[in-house]
Amino acid sequence: MSDTALPSFTSARAILIGTAAYSSQDLEDIPHSLRNIRGLTDVLTDAVLSGFVQEHVTLVADPRKPEDIMQPVTTAAAEAKDVLLVYYSGHGLLAGDNSNLHLSLTGSEPDKPWTSLQFSYLASAVKDASAATKILILDCCYSGRAHSDLMDGETQTVQAQLAVEGLYCLTSAPQTKRSKAPKGEKYTAFTGYLLAAMQGGIAGAGPVLRMSDLYGEVRSRMRATTLPLPEQCNKKDAGSFPLVRNSAYSPVGVELPSPELDFSRSRAVVIGSGTYENEQLNPLPSSLNDAREIHETLLNTEIFGFKPDHCVLVTDPAAPSEMLLPLEDAAEEAEDVLFIYYSGHSLISDGGSLNLSTRATRIDRLASTTLSASLIAQVVAQSRAREHVIIADACFAARLADCFASVPDCYILGATGRTQRAMTDRENSLFTKGLLKTLRSGIPGAASHLTLIDVFLDMLRSNDNSLPSPRLSLSQISHPRCLLRNHSESANFSAPHACLMTA
Repeated sequence: MSDTALPSFTSARAILIGTAAYSSQDLEDIPHSLRNIRGLTDVLTDAVLSGFVQEHVTLVADPRKPEDIMQPVTTAAAEAKDVLLVYYSGHGLLAGDNSNLHLSLTGSEPDKPWTSLQFSYLASAVKDASAATKILILDCCYSGRAHSDLMDGETQTVQAQLAVEGLYCLTSAPQTKRSKAPKGEKYTAFTGYLLAAMQGGIAGAGPVLRMSDLYGEVRSRMRATTLPLPEQCNKKDAGSFPLVRNSAYSPVGVELPSPELDFSRSRAVVIGSGTYENEQLNPLPSSLNDAREIHETLLNTEIFGFKPDHCVLVTDPAAPSEMLLPLEDAAEEAEDVLFIYYSGHSLISDGGSLNLSTRATRIDRLASTTLSASLIAQVVAQSRAREHVIIADACFAARLADCFASVPDCYILGATGRTQRAMTDRENSLFTKGLLKTLRSGIPGAASHLTLIDVFLDMLRSNDNSLPSPRLSLSQISHPRCLLRNHSESANFSAPHACLMTA
């Protein structure tokens, strides 16, 4: 299959389930659910947009009992060869000691789990399908539990139930959030945004839209609201499956305007920790220089262009709170990019996690005198920014990525591997020195706007193997977007852009 073509869909199957009417007084009707599955049917069977055969798209409206869902799903799972798509819209319910996810039926009662369909049964049917690609979309409360490792012992986790090659799961809300069905709207909030992206296309994307493209676009649009944000689970690159044609595609040869980066909705926190009361930690004046120069570069309108009030510089934090509080403020305010930079000592806890040092750090009291990477990840996870950039110029920096594996839209760039120590000269650490060189000088021949991946690859090319190689980890990045301007005099201004922040 080429990058511009859709599959034939002749052996594809889709099961679209919507539970709208409920007999229980404790469950409000969701008329949107039936409109959701009809809207999806229209898109999937539209020969211009997609190509599912009408007879191979089954609608299950207001299922009364579990077999009303499981029978058509298992039949489709046995027949599908290319792709199996299963969609559910309705109330999501939690039941049991482990708060197992259940999908509601018309007769479901919240306090009677046997009146609804336990999610694990649906997950098993989907993962056992013979189709090369299996797509599961859940538009219900708590649907993010499809990505969560909540259960122990003999009960499999929902995440394990979905951990199968070729499976992609898209959910409307995190595991603790309720999905929304706004009164007066035709569709539920999540499915409405999904249908808008499928029908209207995505400007700047390729000729076909993959599941990961749709996820990124829907999540991006929903960030501008107070709605819960969708999540994805992408096994073995199943998110690369092309589902619809991009109606907003501009073919090669059509000149697009060069975008202007706008950092007015972005926030940055730059931290340099170089002075320590503990004699076991050597002073790092280079870390203070690093932080000041990174801060200066972020303010430079020819490279980035962060607003001074939106780019906080923290030097020699005396306690973890002096780092944590500005991070929390920035995470709450950022809409486009949340940028975090740290230079200083890092220490490994007994459990193997990374901790960032403060002036008062004590080796025997890391929990109270350092800022743990896991706490930073918790703060970032609450951010509604479109992209999160975390850069650590510290020893063992690759360990930072461990805490961000489940946090969407994150770039984690570290100076060293998991067991390596960072290196400094008198003025700067060698990693930040190389980073600043690329940021300030640009990349000859590259596009006029650069992604962090471009920066990382240029740093690798410049490394003569005498230094630890930097490490870049991507956490649930749907589509890398440009972050900064290419300051090289020989930038390629005709190269295509994938900019995130346009004015």
